[in-house]
Amino acid sequence: MKHLATILFVLIAANFTFAQTEIHKQKFSTLEPDLWLGIWDQDNSDSRIPIQTIAYNDIPKYLDFRGTVVEALKWADGEGEKILVQTVTGHFNWKEYHSNSTEHSVNDKAELYVYLFTKAPGAKQFTKSWRIYDYVECFGVDWFAGFVPKATTVTDIDSDGLTEVNVPYALICRGDVSPGTMKMIMYEGRTKYALRGATMHCFGNNAYGGAYTPSANLNNQTDFLQFLQKRWDIHKCENGRFY
Repeated sequence: MKHLATILFVLIAANFTFAQTEIHKQKFSTLEPDLWLGIWDQDNSDSRIPIQTIAYNDIPKYLDFRGTVVEALKWADGEGEKILVQTVTGHFNWKEYHSNSTEHSVNDKAELYVYLFTKAPGAKQFTKSWRIYDYVECFGVDWFAGFVPKATTVTDIDSDGLTEVNVPYALICRGDVSPGTMKMIMYEGRTKYALRGATMHCFGNNAYGGAYTPSANLNNQTDFLQFLQKRWDIHKCENGRFY
């Protein structure tokens, strides 16, 4: 009887391992360097700026970035040629070590990145101007870390020849109906502006969430603040957009 139990255990373990292997093979066979999720909002970007989407293999190979590309844009302004790359990692296991201990628990994690690369007039290569990094660590039912669809804009609101890049994204971890986190990060040159707050559940008169706090440097940038406020109101409702 003991011998039979051992055989059954081996068979079950073998089947489980085979199933896991097949699942990973399927995932591996469908891996792509880009997902093209439609993150750029062309209609609300500045029509005076010739902006083009570029394919993964058109991104210079020497540029260093992490994640899977969901949008890549190229344009030029007063600083030179620019390439914007937005990426996500997807979900992966993450070890959380307890303080002063080698013991750990395994949670879920997802990351997102945004990179702006600039090639100044006369330069031979692009260099990194700035990077956005954010993430969600979660052991919940619903979770998400990614960009708001059709929301990234490239503008020149103050018409100074220096473009503004606005990237809205959401971070969610919950097992109830609490709002998620939403951020709008906007750069002009290397100056960073932001609205940070909560997504909104929009159920008619029962809507809740959606509040935000502007970064302090927006107090002296009324045009930028008004632009970001309008964009926030457009994109604050979740409406099942994230999962």
